[in-house]
Amino acid sequence: MEAMNYLLKLGHVRIGFISGRYDLQSAMSRLRGYEESLKNAGIPIDTDLVTQGDFTADSGLRCARHLLSLPNRPTAIFAANDEMALGVYQAAHEAGLSIPEDLSVVGFDNIPEASQSEPGLTTIHQPIQEMGKIAVQMLVRLIGGEFLEENVIKTSTCLVIRDSCQVLDAVRR
Repeated sequence: MEAMNYLLKLGHVRIGFISGRYDLQSAMSRLRGYEESLKNAGIPIDTDLVTQGDFTADSGLRCARHLLSLPNRPTAIFAANDEMALGVYQAAHEAGLSIPEDLSVVGFDNIPEASQSEPGLTTIHQPIQEMGKIAVQMLVRLIGGEFLEENVIKTSTCLVIRDSCQVLDAVRR
């Protein structure tokens, strides 16, 4: 929700969303966050602005091509991971659009390429090393025959603001 709230604060209301595979809990959680943020802002969900990727740059490219070809294209795209967000960069370039001047983009994960992209990708940072440590601890407990009372552990995330978003001017709203 942090990424969506940031885009909404910048004035974006037509926000495209590229989800991951619906069989993955993380993808569904990010989709729910997208929908809940729009609902909280009083913006109806436009299903034309929601596409399903598979967490690869190629699927981000494919989904972004679709979103950017809409008659009333989004002014921002939130991709459920950074790989797909980088695919959005390629689709925007192909369409002759500049990021962030013509399209704001937010990703999720804060992979190293996010800070190295041009412009730097605004993203949600999640503590991958901490998540790996927790996963190993859970695995060791399972191997040892322990019952896990909780099989979903939530870690904190934070928004990393770089250069891929800007305030939407009143003319484009």
